[in-house]
Amino acid sequence: MLLTQLFPDRRGVNTSHVINHLSFGTDYPGLKHPLDGEIKVLDEGTGTFEYFIKIVPTIYHDLKGGRLHTNQYSVTDHFRKSLDGFPAVYFIYDISPIRVIAREERVAFAHYFTQLCAIIGGMYVVVGQLHLFAVKVFDIANKQQVKK
Repeated sequence: MLLTQLFPDRRGVNTSHVINHLSFGTDYPGLKHPLDGEIKVLDEGTGTFEYFIKIVPTIYHDLKGGRLHTNQYSVTDHFRKSLDGFPAVYFIYDISPIRVIAREERVAFAHYFTQLCAIIGGMYVVVGQLHLFAVKVFDIANKQQVKK
């Protein structure tokens, strides 16, 4: 049976939808799923939703030496009002020929200490510049008061 026979009035088809969870493999720490919790609601009219999904094969190395072969993805969505076609929700997949290797690494304490010193040094320079500016403004104000 054709969809046009099943739904003779296509304008009445509501393609509102919710994507609770979409993944392509086992999760690892820090992995994001861009479509999780996606809600698309049509208040009036009808249309076609298209999700262009780029799947990237991924190998995740954890601190203990374990390896996990999984996938991550990026997505671009597009909506168009249906005037003549049948309203629908499409998921168009493309698998990337490039593989990502993600490694979990610990950062040495010396790295944090160096960053802390850089922050403190930057604050010292900014405060010194503000102090110099305030002194000059104060001197100019005092000179103007002495002239009066």
